Amino acid sequence: MALPTAPFESARYIGSVIQVEPATVRVNLPHGAAAISSSHAGHRVGKGEVGEFVVVEGEAHGILGRIAEVRLPDRDRLAVEPASDAHGKPANPVGVVQLLLSVDLLSGEALRGVTMHPRIGQHVFSAHPDLIRHAMENGRSGASEAIVLAHVPGYSTTEVRYSATEMFGRHCAILGATGGGKSWTVAHLLDEVVRHRGKAVLFDATGEYRTLSRRVRHVYLGGRPTGPEDEREFVSFPYRHLVDGDLFAMFQPAGGSQSPTLREALTSLKLVKHKPSLAEDGLLKKANRSKAGYNAAFRQFEAEIRSQGADYDIGLLPAQIEEECVWATNRQQNPDFWGDTNQATLGYCTTLISRIEVEIRSDELAPIFRPGGLKDVTEVLDEFLGAAEESVLRISLEHLPHEHNARELVANGFGRFLLARARAGKFLSGPMVLVVDEAHQFLDRSVGEDANRFRLDSFGLIAKEGRKYGLVTVFSTQRPRDIPEDVLSQMGMFIVHRLVNERDRQVVERACGNLDTAAAAFLPILGQGEALVVGLETPMTMPVQVLRPIDEPESLDVELW
Repeated sequence: MALPTAPFESARYIGSVIQVEPATVRVNLPHGAAAISSSHAGHRVGKGEVGEFVVVEGEAHGILGRIAEVRLPDRDRLAVEPASDAHGKPANPVGVVQLLLSVDLLSGEALRGVTMHPRIGQHVFSAHPDLIRHAMENGRSGASEAIVLAHVPGYSTTEVRYSATEMFGRHCAILGATGGGKSWTVAHLLDEVVRHRGKAVLFDATGEYRTLSRRVRHVYLGGRPTGPEDEREFVSFPYRHLVDGDLFAMFQPAGGSQSPTLREALTSLKLVKHKPSLAEDGLLKKANRSKAGYNAAFRQFEAEIRSQGADYDIGLLPAQIEEECVWATNRQQNPDFWGDTNQATLGYCTTLISRIEVEIRSDELAPIFRPGGLKDVTEVLDEFLGAAEESVLRISLEHLPHEHNARELVANGFGRFLLARARAGKFLSGPMVLVVDEAHQFLDRSVGEDANRFRLDSFGLIAKEGRKYGLVTVFSTQRPRDIPEDVLSQMGMFIVHRLVNERDRQVVERACGNLDTAAAAFLPILGQGEALVVGLETPMTMPVQVLRPIDEPESLDVELW
């Protein structure tokens, strides 16, 4: 693992150490006041610019650092003013260098931290881009399975690579304000998944990844064909994949009579699917009927009707709610029989029945409540896993409405399905990358109102336990402050684009253990596509320019005039 270039070339000399502190050194920068930079062997040499990587000479180690501040002493501040009498006199800039890591000069190994601090008078050199890449990759640059993420800013031929384990193994977060390059980064990472013949599921909340064309299967949850020529594949997420809490968040039953009646109606419809002999016209009728058959069937099939995915006919739900509105005992006070219709309870449930009828007949919610001939997206997943020619399954949610919390609940339900598959060992032989765009919409949120609030926890649970089952996540968001800290703490890799909001920057600083204050100061001024890469297994915070994806996402910016 020899060094790719000599670290201390005289042509790259920029100054000498004049002060040493635990995490920084101050350096004389005799060329720091020059109006233009220089170059050597085809590479630019800044010789004292903020953000420039430098290497401080040592006996057994070189110390890689980054210039965080450059200033002129007060006595020299007029030396750069053309109208001043002091113009033309030598200026003596001083720079503050943040110390990042050590490089063993003999083995070439990059070591976290500073093994031995510099001494006063030791020379400082502008770091060659190949040396920066070597220190970041720590000898992995030749690995054929590496993820090629970016290049060193200003040096387009100097690529930065990470192993798939470093990039995805402990989950990955892509953070940044709108226009910073998050979507570009997501698209490029998917290009790398395709290149390595991996498998990834992409939740596309806005539809901007419809441009992906290589080894990808596009499916649409919501919407409908625009005509016979529309070749898009529309799929469903049938209601049976939703748990009772999902339905309560959608239907919003009031407290008192509505909530328990809805719960009983769901139980009854699931029960008659397993015991059809209990049904009349598909319904379990209770008024003045014996409870014996119901109780026996419930004891027999309790596990099945409480399990996730239990089947029933939701179209009968309004009618079944009416059947549940009965007295607990008959007129003879016999507890083994239900009584007459309870008109008061039925009156209380009228608004719930009307609301459910409207929602299950809604065209926008048809992929959930009236899937018809649409293929189940969970079946599509199984087909995708078995298709050697497909690497990315893109699930578009752009046409699924926000009303009734449908989009959030469907995404959460599919995440719950994925986690169940993972726990069953489905991804142990072939790991799956789950990419969630606009992740703040689906994490750490409670939907619904009052007593019917339902927490969206599937993706958080995947972040906490999915890795051991071969299910890893990539969360992309412009609002890091809306991602719970216990989820961010599970991320092993952060790709942080421009962040302007102070709260967002504070959240990122707390979550990224290796992101120090000096590096975080660059976040508000990063250009489009530029990012800071911070990883648990990376030796230092690395500024990079993410490579252009093969198929760029569609911009959602609107031209006003």
